[in-house]
Amino acid sequence: MSIGGILNSVGRTVLKLGYEISPILLTGGVAEKLGGTVPILLYTEAVATVNGLIAGGLSGRLNLPDLDNMWCTWNQLSGSTLVDNDVATYPFANQTLAANAVVNRPLAVSMQMRCPPNGPGAMVTKLATLQALSAVLNKHVTMGGEFVVITPGQIYTNMLLSRMVDTSPSPETQPSSQFQLDFTRPLTQADEAVQKQGTLMKKLSGGMPGLGGWGSTGSGNLLEGPLSGLGVI
Repeated sequence: MSIGGILNSVGRTVLKLGYEISPILLTGGVAEKLGGTVPILLYTEAVATVNGLIAGGLSGRLNLPDLDNMWCTWNQLSGSTLVDNDVATYPFANQTLAANAVVNRPLAVSMQMRCPPNGPGAMVTKLATLQALSAVLNKHVTMGGEFVVITPGQIYTNMLLSRMVDTSPSPETQPSSQFQLDFTRPLTQADEAVQKQGTLMKKLSGGMPGLGGWGSTGSGNLLEGPLSGLGVI
């Protein structure tokens, strides 16, 4: 195989693993005992792997999951936000004041988990996995855990899970085969300590730090810190 073919193969594997198999990372919370960051793959595939080993032992052949035969796959739903601002509708003295009155809104991203029945003992595996997954996610949230959501267009950090809901398209024939997980990133001060103001508002307030009414807040974008340090933003 040529170098180009190898790179294409590696790229497809990384793409499938990062965006389709395990695009969600748990940070803090239940992950603290496991190094601080754990891929959701650890919880979605645990029961299926054990079940496959048992079934393989009974049939005389090893039955392990592979990237083309995982218990569930993920995809990003449309409507996720990269930039979301509120613009006031009351009249301003000029456009500069209007631009400095823009307020950031929390970012949101929704992921879809597809888990149709697959493999030996499919329904038992589904029940056990979903019970374990919901228990882990609930425990993680109550412990103050956060999430990293990886999508092709954005890596969302410090996200909070707001809900997990059953969205199965055919509940009569394939119940509990599809779920939607909604994540949001609440507004926080940039660097969790200093809130930024627009240039005009800094001049109006004498350069003093804002008290929380103006401006840009931490978005969770991985590049925000480096770009701010370079003076780009």
